[in-house]
Amino acid sequence: MSTILLAVTMLPGVMRVLQRAPLAARGCGAPHRACGGGARVAAAARQRRPLVMAAAADVDLAALEAEIKAAGDRVRVLKAAETKDEAAIAAAVAELLELKGRLPGAPPEKAKKGKGKQQQQQQKKGGGGGGGGGGSGRQGLTPRAADYSLWYQEVIQAAELADQSPVKGCMVIRPTGMALWDALRSALDERIKESGAQNAYFPLFIPVSFLSKEAEHVEGFAKECAVVTHHRLRSTEGGKAVEPDPDAELEEPLIVRPTSETMIWHMFQKWIMSYRDLPLKVNQWANVVRWELRTRPFLRSAEFLWQEGHTAHATREEAVETARQMLDVYADVCRDVLAMPVVKGVKSPTERFAGADDTFTIEALMQNGWALQSGTSHFLGQNFAKAFDVTFSDDANQQQHVWATSWGVSTRLVGALIMSHSDDSGLVLPPAVAPTQAVVVPISPGPDKQPEQHAELMAFVDAQVASMRAAGVRVSIDTRWNVRPGPKFFEYERKGVPLRIEAGPRDMAAGKLVVARRTGGDKFDLPAGEGVGGAIAAELDAMQGALLAAAEARLSDGTRETDSYAEMADALAAAEGAGSVGAGLFLVPWFDDAAAEKSIKDETKATIRCFPLGEQHRAEGRVCFYSGKPATHMALFGRAF
Repeated sequence: MSTILLAVTMLPGVMRVLQRAPLAARGCGAPHRACGGGARVAAAARQRRPLVMAAAADVDLAALEAEIKAAGDRVRVLKAAETKDEAAIAAAVAELLELKGRLPGAPPEKAKKGKGKQQQQQQKKGGGGGGGGGGSGRQGLTPRAADYSLWYQEVIQAAELADQSPVKGCMVIRPTGMALWDALRSALDERIKESGAQNAYFPLFIPVSFLSKEAEHVEGFAKECAVVTHHRLRSTEGGKAVEPDPDAELEEPLIVRPTSETMIWHMFQKWIMSYRDLPLKVNQWANVVRWELRTRPFLRSAEFLWQEGHTAHATREEAVETARQMLDVYADVCRDVLAMPVVKGVKSPTERFAGADDTFTIEALMQNGWALQSGTSHFLGQNFAKAFDVTFSDDANQQQHVWATSWGVSTRLVGALIMSHSDDSGLVLPPAVAPTQAVVVPISPGPDKQPEQHAELMAFVDAQVASMRAAGVRVSIDTRWNVRPGPKFFEYERKGVPLRIEAGPRDMAAGKLVVARRTGGDKFDLPAGEGVGGAIAAELDAMQGALLAAAEARLSDGTRETDSYAEMADALAAAEGAGSVGAGLFLVPWFDDAAAEKSIKDETKATIRCFPLGEQHRAEGRVCFYSGKPATHMALFGRAF
């Protein structure tokens, strides 16, 4: 049996080179419950005697590579930030080099040189995140309280939800991030179809003349539009580059879809003739482009994914009812799927959608006390019908313009999900939307080292997984035998998998599984067998409820009512001085005045998030907290993303 030399420090200031014992003499190398390795480590430490340990090439290399990957992600996030912190970048690069210096064959002086920097970073950040099963010693994420924006970006990188693209302002949605959007899309698409809408698809390109037909609409989107002017490229002189071909200029420039009202209403004009054609309800899942200067992954990007619904109706009442209905659909999906409570309301005239008579909105409160507009539903009146001459013959054979709505949510909801539940250790996912709800980590050295024991263990694991799948649990088994359980646990913590389930030989013998919740708390045992699927499903349901309850408490605690503008301004100013922590939301009596609204925004950076639907009756008899005039609304103010 081969031997490997390994340096181990067991006494203060003493370095010893030991000969590694044969595998059979030292245990299987699996976590401690499988072979008792933990007891040997603890005993050796108490006795201060040399301990024969696994070599980096056999065990530690996988953990080290995980640390290197996390450090590399951090460097990329810092370099991609809008405002670059050169000192932080230098420290992160030093840490990355130090970790790479630990790789087998790396010059030892490099590792030694970088060690102080790495230790300083750990002390500055209060230690690494991601405990709970083998994550100790790894570089933690930036704490939310230290830099919420950087924390958000690091969570996305660590969970592998999205990455930078070579196109400024655009992101690459990675498979895990896309799986979240797919789960959300599936839940929402079912409800949209239940409302009577049908899916369709409309062109990505819109003639520029279409956009100018609705004056308010063009004013609202003109500065965000990307424009196509040529249909062909040609090689430059020398053939080393390409350029637009002057002979291929379009007769009319095309807008890359910022939203589809104009294109859809052009088609509605062809499809609607009689009251028998109404209501007409279509929905489109698509990408749109709005050229943003300041971008954040999922929250604001030049290109994003969304759904947009568009409806035409014979009466105003039916259109308003549809707009309100879809707002309720969005609120229900946020609550039931994302475990994220929202406030339903109406936007102020200043904040409403360009071309709408009214914009209904759902507003969520993030952990840092900032609001996030999470979905909108617009009552468009007859504005687009008149602009595109969409009329119908009513039952009295009179020509009437139709009444309209449009409504949509986007991948911004993924950003809302991240900021609603995640913690300083990484992503936290509500089970209802988690692509993988539970992961089983068999504690085994693999099929090559102990084939009989491994086969027996995997048969046990497969039976438990079959029970879970029969109960509707989305479960996977981690069979990467070349990766230690510790790094696996660390990875699943960062990725937000709701339940992590361990099963080793001792667990099999005891007829149980060991379960850890991503939301924290002690590990606990579950009896194995046919009932394990139902027990895991019940755990997931309880976790979903707990996340919703915590978010509801945060929204309630983070919303205060006041009649004093000074109180709100002082609270916002204090929060500004506190860094990443916001002041929450303020429910106030308000006299609707666009000039006053702008002044408050200039003074405090707070905006009217909405006029909450369930609070408007309370404005009667009160005076505006800013102007002292009789209140027309109850308004919800707050800082927002």
